[in-house]
Amino acid sequence: MYKVTWDRDTNSILLVDNENSSKIIAPPRPVFFEELDLLGFDKFWDYPKAQEPLLWAIGRRYYYKGELVAEAKGGNIFEPPKIVLTEKGQNLKLEPIDINKVIEKNKEALFVLENEALDFIEHTYKVYKKKGYLFAVSYSGGKDSQVVLDLVTRVIPPDDLVVIFSDTTMEISYTYENVEKTKEEYEKRYPGLKFYIAKPPKPAIEFWREFGPPSRVHRWCCTVIKTAPFTNLIRNILKNGTMSKIVVFEGVRTEESDKRSNYQRIAKGVKHFPIINVRPILYWNLSEVVLYVFLRRLRMNFGYRLGLTRVGCSVCPFSSEWSEYILSKIEDDSVNEYFQLLKEYSKAMGLDEEKDINRYIASGQWKKRAGGRGLKNKSTINFSIDGNHLKAVMIYPKENFLEWVKVVGSVLYRQKTPNKIFGEFKTGNRLYSFVISKNSKKEIVEFYNIGCDIDFLNKLKRVLYKSTFCIHCGACEAECPTEALRVRPYVQINSELCTHCGNCIYFVKKGCLVSKSIHENVGGGSMKKKTGGIDKYSTFGLREEWLSSFLNFGDRWLEKNNLGPKQIPAVLHWLIDAELVEPKTKKTTALGEYLRKIYLKNNLFVWCIIWNNLYYNSRVIEWYCDQVDWGIICTKKELKEKIALSHPNLSKGTLSNPIDAMVNMFDNSPLGEKLQIGLLDKKGRVVKSIKKIGTDDIHPLAVAYSLYKAAEHMGRKDFTISELYSKKFKGGPYKLFGISKDKLERILRGLQEDKEQILRVDLVADLDNIYLRDDLSSLDVVKIAEARLK
Repeated sequence: MYKVTWDRDTNSILLVDNENSSKIIAPPRPVFFEELDLLGFDKFWDYPKAQEPLLWAIGRRYYYKGELVAEAKGGNIFEPPKIVLTEKGQNLKLEPIDINKVIEKNKEALFVLENEALDFIEHTYKVYKKKGYLFAVSYSGGKDSQVVLDLVTRVIPPDDLVVIFSDTTMEISYTYENVEKTKEEYEKRYPGLKFYIAKPPKPAIEFWREFGPPSRVHRWCCTVIKTAPFTNLIRNILKNGTMSKIVVFEGVRTEESDKRSNYQRIAKGVKHFPIINVRPILYWNLSEVVLYVFLRRLRMNFGYRLGLTRVGCSVCPFSSEWSEYILSKIEDDSVNEYFQLLKEYSKAMGLDEEKDINRYIASGQWKKRAGGRGLKNKSTINFSIDGNHLKAVMIYPKENFLEWVKVVGSVLYRQKTPNKIFGEFKTGNRLYSFVISKNSKKEIVEFYNIGCDIDFLNKLKRVLYKSTFCIHCGACEAECPTEALRVRPYVQINSELCTHCGNCIYFVKKGCLVSKSIHENVGGGSMKKKTGGIDKYSTFGLREEWLSSFLNFGDRWLEKNNLGPKQIPAVLHWLIDAELVEPKTKKTTALGEYLRKIYLKNNLFVWCIIWNNLYYNSRVIEWYCDQVDWGIICTKKELKEKIALSHPNLSKGTLSNPIDAMVNMFDNSPLGEKLQIGLLDKKGRVVKSIKKIGTDDIHPLAVAYSLYKAAEHMGRKDFTISELYSKKFKGGPYKLFGISKDKLERILRGLQEDKEQILRVDLVADLDNIYLRDDLSSLDVVKIAEARLK
């Protein structure tokens, strides 16, 4: 509300209402000797270990009597910041700030702030008391909520008020200490005032393991370990009392973030229906809060004395490197547990060396996590949609689909056997038939006659995601307005209370926070060049046995395979990139159907077609063909170093997995030993080196396919042999298979003489032209092969 200037006489600050003053500064925070000791200022300055602050800081810049005297630069969880003294900061002898003088000089501004807030709280209390509301203070143990607690308890009688501490189980030790002492003080001062603790159903570290580390993209933590427990506790308080709605006073301030700058002072139904959020100090700045704490002699969380600007969770994706350094020094035990988990996550991302892992954590790369890569979770789901038919294959589903689906409509059973359920599902006036097959590992859910009901299809997929990934976090339970939903110890839907409002499935993408955080979609949309990112195969290559299984089962492969939850999406990505599976429906493509027939006759031909297609759709295969020359011998480590040079904006972890997956494919398919595209030299199970040799043993029709495929991507059907051997040519039989020029010319002449006249060539004198038929496609070449190969 006020602006701030320096008061050099008292080594302090003044609250002023003159906005045009050139002396206005950003609101500073007080600095105590504990922070100076922690950062090593005792090497440069002389100062007493006083209770009062010694100087002020704006960000990392330190001011004494209004003059910049030092700055802390750099630093992270593993390294201390560097202290840089200014000329005026040399050999300082600091004196404690006289808080009484500071308060005296700011008493008029503080009087206005205090009384405006008290009047606002009193007015709010009178308005909502008449409407039958209960009142609560959301208390965090930090300075802002300490101020709000003081203000509110001075106005609202303890019989009408409760205090709720949200224990995320990630608080720093000084917060727990402050909460306990504040509770003792206020219960003694206001007999009858009740304190409650809102706590998640299990420790946050367990949720980290199930969700993966929270990030700025996947900020599941606020909902799961703070908002949902708070809301569920309030519901229990209201249910056990005479009130049905509640006003919650909270210490939110606009200064804290751009998002909060748009907040209203009284907000109805912001998070959940029965709650009205009221923010008495919404427009206060940091300095006003601090001066009020001094004025009222309120308890201050000791973390502020150590240099923390905020005292929330000990590890947070929005925390600064500054906070992480301080916390690593003062909360080593609690912080270390989470950073140990981050190290495990880093290793799963492909980082091996300790310096790379530490750099990944220190630079905050984990805070940018957007996908499920690197996370351990055996549950997964795959969808296949074909016309009116939806098939979902859930691997190790965590919850009962037939219970979860009650939030959408009613289940009508027709027939049940131990492993199969036949029934109908009613939602609104529509009736859909379904079949569910299950065993110890899989559950296959099939819905028929869906038609064009996109809304129902969307709801159904969200329920399927919830059934697959639900870990009973309680977030969706907090969204239910009728309390029809219970998720602990397992999901239960009270159909008499459920209004099918959709809150529990629409509050987050995919209907489930876990699914949003860890599940990687496979495919989706039309086939595009280089489908998806470079790291989508985990470390699994397309193996001969897996390809054989797919070609044997066809469209039933998703339900018939015996692969693990990480292997299925990896193989699906390979099959999609090989153009054997449609990305959206997960059905076998026309090419895949022809190759099924060819495979038992000539599996080598099939692998040649697959390698062709992977070049145009898989980024790691394209890179290998374009950047690794024929005749090269290298190690896996050298391949990873080389691909890192080609992709400087991608991390080592992102680039490590695709190389491992590609080498795994060389090891477990004819691409390695027979075609020698990646011939491995192994000692036991360890790959010593990869030799890119190539072969002339290519079926003529595979050569023809390679040419027609290149033509389809380049938009022309005439080439020269010379350009096929150019490094810039995108695809073709030399780049993909290393075929010699003599062998290629012999094959081309044979294809010209073929009864189908697959192509025409001019290979005389200085001419080396190749002309493809305008009416023939790469798929037509495969059709010819299917008819001829024995």
